[in-house]
Amino acid sequence: MNTGSHAEEVGVMAVRAVKKGALQRAVVRSTKASAELEGRTVPAEFVRSERVERFLAERRKRT
Repeated sequence: MNTGSHAEEVGVMAVRAVKKGALQRAVVRSTKASAELEGRTVPAEFVRSERVERFLAERRKRT
C-alpha cells in the first residue's frame, strides 16, 4: 500500500526551506522556554558585557 512520500515511510520529516530570521526566532523561543522550565530565566533588562560580546562574535566567526 502506498501511503505517500518516502519521508513518511521511514519516519523522518520532509525538508523545508526556512528563512534565516524565522529560524533565529524559533531558536530564541525554544531557548527561553527551556530556560523557564529549568528555572533559569534571564531578566529582560540584562545586558551582556563587552567581553562576552567579543567572545560570542569570535565564536560566530568560526561556525
